[in-house]
Amino acid sequence: MEITDKSVVALRYIMKDNKGEELENTMESQPVEYLHGAGKILPQLELRLEGMKAGEKKSFSFSDESNSNEEFYFDVIIDEVRRATEKELQIGKPFEKNNNECGPGCCY
Repeated sequence: MEITDKSVVALRYIMKDNKGEELENTMESQPVEYLHGAGKILPQLELRLEGMKAGEKKSFSFSDESNSNEEFYFDVIIDEVRRATEKELQIGKPFEKNNNECGPGCCY
């Protein structure tokens, strides 16, 4: 399944600024989930994830106009793509998982 509006997406990523400094890294932790098309992540990020499938990797950059046109660089792995449930669409976000599973090398 491809990432489209009304998809729940689980992903891991590394985000760097224009100086190459790592701002966030979720590669060794539980994937981050969001509801695609709900406006909960940066619009430019959402646009570049559109059409990706589970298992795909992608590197890209973009300028964030809301943040002084700062350039951000991403390395992304899509872990899962699924259709959102009606309840998730109503609340505008995926249900939170109640387990402690996470990706390779993850520890709490």
